[in-house]
Amino acid sequence: MKNSIFSNHSLTLSSLRFPLFWQVLLAITLVLGISIATLWGYLQINFSDLMQKQIDTFAHTITHQAASSASEMLMADDYLTLSSMLENTVRTSKNIISISVQDDEDRTVALALGNKENESHNINASSNSNRSDYKADIIFHEIKAGTIQLSIDNSAISDSLTQTLRALGIILVGIILLAIGSSILIAKRLTQSLKDLQLTTQQVADGNLSPILPNIKNNEVGDLVKSFEHMLQGLRDKESIEKNFNSFISKDIAKDILSDLDQPKKPLKHVTGSVLFVDIVGFTQLSEIETPERIADALNQYYSLLHQVSKIYWGSVDNFIGDGAMLTFGVHVDNPKHSINAICAANIFIRLSKSLNKHRAKNNLPELNFRLGMHCGDMLAGAIGDQERMQFTISGDTVNVAARLCDLASPNKLLISESVYLHPACHSLLITEASESFSVKGKTHPINCFNVIKLVPQFNRILMQQENELIAMQQYV
Repeated sequence: MKNSIFSNHSLTLSSLRFPLFWQVLLAITLVLGISIATLWGYLQINFSDLMQKQIDTFAHTITHQAASSASEMLMADDYLTLSSMLENTVRTSKNIISISVQDDEDRTVALALGNKENESHNINASSNSNRSDYKADIIFHEIKAGTIQLSIDNSAISDSLTQTLRALGIILVGIILLAIGSSILIAKRLTQSLKDLQLTTQQVADGNLSPILPNIKNNEVGDLVKSFEHMLQGLRDKESIEKNFNSFISKDIAKDILSDLDQPKKPLKHVTGSVLFVDIVGFTQLSEIETPERIADALNQYYSLLHQVSKIYWGSVDNFIGDGAMLTFGVHVDNPKHSINAICAANIFIRLSKSLNKHRAKNNLPELNFRLGMHCGDMLAGAIGDQERMQFTISGDTVNVAARLCDLASPNKLLISESVYLHPACHSLLITEASESFSVKGKTHPINCFNVIKLVPQFNRILMQQENELIAMQQYV
């Protein structure tokens, strides 16, 4: 239970979102804050040391000069002159609290007070925060005659130091605010560029391969935009290849190949489905009386119909064979209702071809009639060939039987095998003519076949509705 709680807590923390804008701003602010705080501490310590050294130098100079001048006066007991000298010394600086001379028995023989008379002037007292005491020996001919003591007031110097540090602090705060403002601008500019690029990637994810890219140059984000533009060009090229690919081979086959370009040769695999062959009746005679251009136009028209009806029922036009075509259902995409789907597609095609023939007759063009044969069962599907030339093919007895039934079919009729008729998906849905037995090349025993008249009424109504929709889409109506 505890482990679960900790893991959930860890997951929650790891999923927290910390925007890049605040990351950049916080990083720059921390670096500046630490740097300026370090500089502030360094300057404060050094300013204090510098001021203290100046005070010490001033005090030592005065005490040594006074000690040198007082030696003869002290030995001559000329205390009046000694006091006068001390008074003159006090007047030289407002920071002197007091200065005194002691003889060799530590008796104060002369004393002069500065402008700080109201403060304690106990010369033997230790210095407080605003006071410093200094002492120097009075030497006469290498004999200690006494001492001189000096008390200095540090308050003025401390005030000066405080004012200096305050001014410096204001300057540093101004620098910090200016730096933070600059950091905000830099972070905003950087993150805005990335946000623009993020919006562009979202457009690409939604299917727009020609988005307006951010106009960014001369920095790393600009390099990223250039790389993204190259990637987009690759995607556009891939999409163009897919479209062209789908024009030459089945969309399902193209999708399967493009999904794994490292292995374009797909291994043969066993599949179960239905195969529908469509063939033009009397195509050879038609070719003798019609120009190649008219023949090509007619074929394109009918092949377009085949493609549309196969797509409606999850089928695929796998191959055009001269004046015929081979359609498969349930081969590329598993579909347990492949047989009834193929029959529905065939029926709609027959109806549409009749409608198209009426249109051709009005334009004094010869009619085109079709034979359709269908069989279902196991097949082999995959790529065959070598590394230089390969072809996706579907082979097996099921394909051969479907092709033979197409040859045996009557014009504008669909001939199905008994395997299709008995398929579970077709059960009780077909209205057919009586079964006939045909001897098929390559088969030992005759095959029972059925000519499909139509589907049961409820299915037939659906077919008629789809037929009308497809007719409405044709240019000839």
